[in-house]
Amino acid sequence: MSVSFRSAFRFAVLCLSSGAVLGACSSKAPEEPEFDHGLKKPLVRKLREELTETPCDKAKAQQLGQLLLDTGDTKGLTKVTDTFGEKCGPNIVLLQLSYTANARAGEKEQALKAATALVTAQPDNASYHVWRGLSLEALGRTEESAVDLQKAFDQQPGQRPILNALVKAYDAQGKSCEALAAYQRFVQNAKPSEAKSAEVQDQLQERASKTSCPAAD
Repeated sequence: MSVSFRSAFRFAVLCLSSGAVLGACSSKAPEEPEFDHGLKKPLVRKLREELTETPCDKAKAQQLGQLLLDTGDTKGLTKVTDTFGEKCGPNIVLLQLSYTANARAGEKEQALKAATALVTAQPDNASYHVWRGLSLEALGRTEESAVDLQKAFDQQPGQRPILNALVKAYDAQGKSCEALAAYQRFVQNAKPSEAKSAEVQDQLQERASKTSCPAAD
């Protein structure tokens, strides 16, 4: 038996005898440590076990989702949301929780995924279009962001936060006429106190003075 073959043989024996315990010969990546849910751990475990038996129990799934959000387990919450959706259909509350957790954690793609599912489930909800618009903006997809924010603004043209987000998206694209049109529409639909506020009027006048736009149809 050659030296090289003898060495390889000894290494193989070592792997067989100790690899299962020590993991010395395995190329498999180590598993991530279990998330520490602190004092909530027993309840989290209990709900997970119960959902294994009744996977479409909305109340328990939502309770678990809230616990995972409260303890900062973003990956766990995303998994619960995805699993429930695959087995039982989209759950609005879980998707809301998942979006919130991922947006806070800077998980941009996952936040976009949750926001898109919400828009698909409830396309007439302006808030969900805002969420998706902000998620797209965070990913640098400004044009797509403006489309969603415009849809939200079309549904609620008197909402200042939506106006601000939409104008920001248009300004980033150099679309000054669209931004001006949004301000003009806001003034027509907002509460008088907001429409006549000094800040809004100053923005409206400043933009109008710097922009030459075709007359609206």
